[in-house]
Amino acid sequence: MKTKITDFFNRLPISRKITAIYAGVFSAMLIVISLVFFWNMWYYYRSVSKSEITALADKIEEYIESGNDVSMHSINELNDNPYIEVMVRLKNKPDKIFGTMKRPFDFPDIDKEFKDRKGDFYRNDIGAEPYIYTQRDVSFNGTDYEIMILRRYNHEQKIINIFMLIFMVSNIIAIAVAVIIGRYISGKILNPIKQITDTAESISLYDLSQRIDVPDTDDEIKTLVTTFNDMIERLQVSFDKENQFISDASHELKTPIAIIQGYINMVDRWGKEDREILDEAIDSIKSETDHMSLLIQQLLYLARDTQNKNIINKEMVSLTEIADEVIKEAEVVNENMDISYESTENVDIYADSSLIKQLMWIFIDNAVKYSTDKKCTVKITVGKEEGKPYFAVEDRGIGIPEKALDKIFDRFYRNDESRNKEIQGNGLGLSIAKTIADRHNAVISVKSKEGEGSRFKVIFEPV
Repeated sequence: MKTKITDFFNRLPISRKITAIYAGVFSAMLIVISLVFFWNMWYYYRSVSKSEITALADKIEEYIESGNDVSMHSINELNDNPYIEVMVRLKNKPDKIFGTMKRPFDFPDIDKEFKDRKGDFYRNDIGAEPYIYTQRDVSFNGTDYEIMILRRYNHEQKIINIFMLIFMVSNIIAIAVAVIIGRYISGKILNPIKQITDTAESISLYDLSQRIDVPDTDDEIKTLVTTFNDMIERLQVSFDKENQFISDASHELKTPIAIIQGYINMVDRWGKEDREILDEAIDSIKSETDHMSLLIQQLLYLARDTQNKNIINKEMVSLTEIADEVIKEAEVVNENMDISYESTENVDIYADSSLIKQLMWIFIDNAVKYSTDKKCTVKITVGKEEGKPYFAVEDRGIGIPEKALDKIFDRFYRNDESRNKEIQGNGLGLSIAKTIADRHNAVISVKSKEGEGSRFKVIFEPV
């Protein structure tokens, strides 16, 4: 049974749970207060009645023991309480009764133990009226008397019943009001959550512009609404970047595909018998195919990195030795490159050597691309700065405008496309460099001046 009630409560909406808890606690408090009130009222009336009965019983007992004449008149003189009835019976003459009881009445059979204990009381209905009574045995001069003092309790009972009715009606009204107030309070509290739900249901990938009004209250609901709006803002920024990424990737792939299709059509029409056109078409198709292959590899790398699927094999490696290898390879690839190297000590890092090598190559490739008509001059430095390992790649190329420095790591970003349209590349190199650095908890800093060159510095955490 308890499990069923718990399951039913758990299935209720939060608004109804709050209402039920609020109304339940309020009702329980009312019931406890009512019970305490009625118990105090009952205890008070009963105590007063017992005090009155005891006082009169003591008075009559003292009267008898003083040798006074016991008669109907004397008993009536002693009793001045309209709610109390007195019955006195001679034990040796049980039919001889003096008293004020107006209706037929028989002495109840009360055991001797009770009668010998002063202060014990009985509760009974006589003639459909409630009574509290006590009974005593009194002896004087060889005569035994049996005294019974009865107090009608109907007046007090009516008062209690009236109050009980008033409390029941007022409690029902109060509980109904508590339910209404509970529903109102839960509605006010949960209204922002309902807005969040409605907004979440109406949000789609094509409409992330909706926001929830932040309440003026400084509470958990405000924090929740602010967090939700911030989350939607981040989703919108991320989605806009993904849209831009897809658009740029489509644009980058469309150009080589168009070139390849153009050469294929040209060969199909005129180049089958023209060796010169055929060779030109093959060279161009090969070049564009290589470009597409590189682009697809870079896109796949970035996609895997977004999903944390790129495998990174970290170990202790020498940053100095990696720089040596890169310099030797660069001199073989480009004989006209003026590349220099500076290192004062052997520097070890915990990293994936192939990715660090790729990272250096990205900066060197950029230096070659953006040297344009200048001779490509590159300087690689390896060392430590404030105990942190680093390497830097410095060139004497065309440099980067200051306003573009915060954008160069965005995917497909290339500063001044009209000016750099002859420069090969697709703007993904520095994006990949940023992901490699992030995977190694490294920081890339850039210093550049137009017309003088750029310096990329990668700082690693100490081992």
